[in-house]
Amino acid sequence: MKESQNNALNGNFLCGVVEGFYGRPWTADQRKLLFKRMNKFGLNTYLYAPKDDAKHRAFWRDLYSVEEAENLTSLITAAESCGITFIYALSPGLDLTFSSSKEVSCLKRKLQQVATFGCKAFSLLFDDIEPEMNEADKEVFQSFAHAQVSVTNETFQHLNQPVFLFCPTEYCASRAVPNVKDSGYLNTIGAKLLPGVQILWTGPKVVSKKISIQSIQDISKVLHRSPVLWDNYHANDYDQKRIFLGPYDGRSTQLIPQLGGVLSNPNCEYEANFIALHTLAQWSQSKPIESSKDTVAENDSITSDIRLETEIDDDDDVDAVSPVPGAYQPKLALNVAIRDWMEEFYRQRTADNRTVSLHKIVPPCPGVPSASQITTCMSVTPTTTSTTVGAKTLIVPPISAITNQIVGDMPANFDSYIQPSMSNQPVNSLLGPPCADADIDSIESDTDSKEPMECVPTTDNEDIKTDNEYFKEEKDTDSDQMQIDTDDADKLSEASVGNSGIKSEDRLTHEDIQLLVDLFYLPFEHGSKGIHLLQEFYWLKTNANIVTENRKNQEQSNEKISEWFSRATAFENTVKDVGRMADRLFKIPNRALLYDLHPYLWDMRGILSLLNSFVKWLGCSKEHKSAFMSGDQEPWMFRGGLTAEFQRMLPIDGAHDLFTNTPPEKPSPKVYTIRPYLPVDESAVYNVCRQTCDDGFDGTEVFPNHPELMGDRLIGGILTTSPEYSFIVEDGEGICGYALAALDAKTCLKKIDVAWIPAMCIKYPKPDKTLALTPAEEIMMSFYKESNESIPVSLYTEYPSLLKMDILPERIDDAMVAKRLLACVLSALKSNGSSGVHCELQTGDQHMINFFSRLGLFALPSHDTVIVGRKI
Repeated sequence: MKESQNNALNGNFLCGVVEGFYGRPWTADQRKLLFKRMNKFGLNTYLYAPKDDAKHRAFWRDLYSVEEAENLTSLITAAESCGITFIYALSPGLDLTFSSSKEVSCLKRKLQQVATFGCKAFSLLFDDIEPEMNEADKEVFQSFAHAQVSVTNETFQHLNQPVFLFCPTEYCASRAVPNVKDSGYLNTIGAKLLPGVQILWTGPKVVSKKISIQSIQDISKVLHRSPVLWDNYHANDYDQKRIFLGPYDGRSTQLIPQLGGVLSNPNCEYEANFIALHTLAQWSQSKPIESSKDTVAENDSITSDIRLETEIDDDDDVDAVSPVPGAYQPKLALNVAIRDWMEEFYRQRTADNRTVSLHKIVPPCPGVPSASQITTCMSVTPTTTSTTVGAKTLIVPPISAITNQIVGDMPANFDSYIQPSMSNQPVNSLLGPPCADADIDSIESDTDSKEPMECVPTTDNEDIKTDNEYFKEEKDTDSDQMQIDTDDADKLSEASVGNSGIKSEDRLTHEDIQLLVDLFYLPFEHGSKGIHLLQEFYWLKTNANIVTENRKNQEQSNEKISEWFSRATAFENTVKDVGRMADRLFKIPNRALLYDLHPYLWDMRGILSLLNSFVKWLGCSKEHKSAFMSGDQEPWMFRGGLTAEFQRMLPIDGAHDLFTNTPPEKPSPKVYTIRPYLPVDESAVYNVCRQTCDDGFDGTEVFPNHPELMGDRLIGGILTTSPEYSFIVEDGEGICGYALAALDAKTCLKKIDVAWIPAMCIKYPKPDKTLALTPAEEIMMSFYKESNESIPVSLYTEYPSLLKMDILPERIDDAMVAKRLLACVLSALKSNGSSGVHCELQTGDQHMINFFSRLGLFALPSHDTVIVGRKI
């Protein structure tokens, strides 16, 4: 390996960024910012390979227009001025006929055109394609590898042997057939490809948790050269709920002399990659020192299982003191990166009129295994953690993650991960609108055996409306004033120069950023705060019987009760810390950074708020059935990162739709709080009922002299007889929605007939007349009619619980608020044995029927009324 050692010593080691993900490519201005940032970090290489850029892959034959040429030339010049090697890549493998001289000439002409723009380094990528030749190529070439080698060598020589990278179709050990050593494809590539062509490699997997020295030595022997690592460690284009803010890890610095370079294929969100690149740079500039942590063998038990930071107290400072000066320490590197990243939050940078949208869910690059080959992100570790509760030791199941069984979750018509759907229309990132702060120089010059892919690729459908779009359509135009205008908020933030316009208490702290990073850490590892939240919620949930038993038996140990409520308070305080951090983030001048982080933090904040509401309910619940609280499914056995693990720890299953939605188009500081109903809330809940009693709209003018009448008729009975399963949602103005439930509908209705209805007959005297009644008199008369409310046996068996739910649409413009409110109620009901809920509506209540249908409640068989329901 003398050649690779020399690469590291003489500066030929390629270290930097590959823009190689699926989804919206970065803009030209973002790339120019990237070049300056890379220069400051000491990185030296940028590989241009955005999978969804039209003329890179889908329309690779098309030459660039004059305007496109000018923009690409500008990028190449900007990279060169920053000391960055700009490598231009093409991905022609989708439809290239290797044996066609016309096709090969077209390929060379395209690259030659880019060479005239000043580009001196190139790459051909043959990843993510079917490993089969067409009939014409089979008549000319012995194998697919021979075909690729022929075209690559010819192109390499045509361009006068520049810096040249090649990405094979078998680009990681898991894709090698049958294995790395015996792969006919890889051996042909290594033997036949000209020595000056460097080969890209992702490691043992597409996204490799660890990369051992031995594995690199093995592939180097097969390829007859040191590979350049295309590192997908921070790639997130395969899971819309995950973003990775943790440090570069799992690669020994002893790899540096064994490699031709390392190119990070990071998060789709440009602004989210500061730590990933900062710590990569620190890693590349560290001494190649052997350590027990870094040189774990590929078959070591530690690498075969996920090691989440379960020993939080012991591991927090594991890197605090380096035993060897100059050694790379991920946690120490993270602290340094956070310190430098904080400056970026307070740079003046606009969001370019963007709206928040998660990137497309498509396979990571390079390549993803086919459905028959794909495995998961994290394996189940045999390790458990224990927590002492008084004299009792609670064994907490291992917080490892994601199930190995995903094929069964795939739709029947899903054929392969190899080729993403072309309905994800390619874009042209060279012709994007200029950034509002287009003076890039002025922006930066002031500061010198498992894969984590498990989600099925989906495609956007512009004809399908999101729940938030429905909310907008149903709101009165004047109600928009209730939502803070983010554009105005942006202007206010941007009017504040640097730090002077932000109060000290509103500024992000190092602890805030550390918390943010911990919540979105790494693909195989959660941060310490995230693990702590998982462990605490699990403990509170599984020990809730301590609280309920105390209510039945006053002799219960006060020590156990105190511990439960103390830990519940600590859990709530941590959730508040997340909310405080999110509020501070909203006020930063760097709106581009805010827009990139907001969708993930919005989702995380929502699920944590939901968990906190459920904990509060546990603290005041009168009943508890531990059989339902232990969880019918393992919470760490699903994709989606930490957010999904929190979701799975709730006692509801089959309710994944309640956790799926797009964030609001623009970040908003508006906060909604969901909590259990209290007796003091009755008046405010009645007000919401009155303002929504007319098929979801205000009925105040219909009953001007009897403001409590509709509340008494629709929800008073359930609040009086079954308040323990009721929740409210409130904003800064007060209560703006509720979800009220009775565990047993039959029992609740009997109690209403016996206790509530007689009280209403006293409160509202029977009208003297029977004809020409006013709306209010008709409601009063209903109290005097003999009750004929009976629940069909079949409905009661499957949907035994009763639900009443309303929200004020002019106060709640985030569709997820209603979903989370319902999730709270369903969790409470499920925890006590309910299998389903139903809600009775009037035939003409079309608005409410639509409202409930978007919450997963659909019409059930009934005679005179409309009954909607859903299983829990």
